[in-house]
Amino acid sequence: MARTSLLIALLLMMGLSANAMIRTLPFPELVKKAEVIVIVQVVDQKITEEAGVTNPKVHTEVEVERVLKGAVKAKDRLAFDTQGTVKKAREDSPIFPEKGRKAVLFLVKGDGGQWRLLNGIQGLWPLHAETGKTLGMGFRYSVEQVEAEIKKN
Repeated sequence: MARTSLLIALLLMMGLSANAMIRTLPFPELVKKAEVIVIVQVVDQKITEEAGVTNPKVHTEVEVERVLKGAVKAKDRLAFDTQGTVKKAREDSPIFPEKGRKAVLFLVKGDGGQWRLLNGIQGLWPLHAETGKTLGMGFRYSVEQVEAEIKKN
């Protein structure tokens, strides 16, 4: 009886942890669902730390450098509010790179008409400062692969 109870408890715990994982979109679906895909540079970041709060609030402003897909223009500025920094990261939350760094963003319109990251953390791919290689959840892909996938649709 005790073994059966332990087995059931273990199976329940495994099932609960599996539900907590990010449900990532397959690469072709990520590209297809994104209304806008852009390469941006972080131009401003304001970090607000509150007493008793583990993860600081971060307001990030970016400038569009290159449009890969969608109806925004180069030099457009976009703003995002997130939680957590590189040093105080919140698990499964998007962390924008520091001011001056670049990223690829996959965006959709939010309920209020503002742009938001598609599928949270999956919609933000930081770019390596020297090589331009995609990092984060895009580490297996390149900007060229994103462009090729856009052409398929």
